[in-house]
Amino acid sequence: MNILLTNDDGINAEGLNVLSAALSKKHNVFIVAPKFNKSGASSQMNVAVPLELKKVDKENCRLSYHLEGSPVDCVLSGLNGSYISEKIDVIVSGINDGPNLGTDIVYSGTCGAARQACLAGIPGIALSIDSDSKDESDKNGSLYFENLADFACKNLEKLVYLCGNLTVLNSAHKYYRNFVNVNAPAMKNYKGAKLTVPCIRRYWETVELCECENGCLTSKCGGDYYVHSYGDDSADFKACEEGFVSVSVVETEPSYADISSIKFDFNL
Repeated sequence: MNILLTNDDGINAEGLNVLSAALSKKHNVFIVAPKFNKSGASSQMNVAVPLELKKVDKENCRLSYHLEGSPVDCVLSGLNGSYISEKIDVIVSGINDGPNLGTDIVYSGTCGAARQACLAGIPGIALSIDSDSKDESDKNGSLYFENLADFACKNLEKLVYLCGNLTVLNSAHKYYRNFVNVNAPAMKNYKGAKLTVPCIRRYWETVELCECENGCLTSKCGGDYYVHSYGDDSADFKACEEGFVSVSVVETEPSYADISSIKFDFNL
């Protein structure tokens, strides 16, 4: 297969390098990744803004570029730019340094890239390490990117299959109904893999307000934060906690409520 890799951790991220090394053993790998870390970029797209695209030397790939933009920008550039002449068969985003479970999907640049792939008519797969799910007896502290990269290589065709059938809107627009979101625990050995559903996540983050020399206030969100996850035994976070690889099938287009039973008139 011709595989386009991207991520939201940036062109020099360890997870991207490990994934490229693994996939390039059997596939043609191309990379277009953000120049800088773009975590939390979701589906951000820079509209009508020139973005620096630069070829970089990286091992284990046919071509590699960094783009001064978001993960979605990287997908759009890689698919529509003339610098990659081969037809891309699948886009893989990751491996992310940290979880993208449940509600995380809304904010995740890793998942945003996989979703954009499917919107463009290419199967999209997001790969992440749940660094909170680990074997406490393992003092190595490794995220074991190699384990998830190996899982992705062995199951690539199955993950592509889970994206479903290509939906044709017209001759110019096609899309895949689902993208696949994979999370793995930071463990040396997995207990197996499970099909899961996204959980509900809520965050308690610190917000710092600082006064600058010019008297203006700056607000910084992030830093120390706490996450609570909610869901039953089929939830993605449960699988990772128990030592399993979580594989969720997520709708590409926005889901919507059933309006058939809603009866009222709007005021005009």
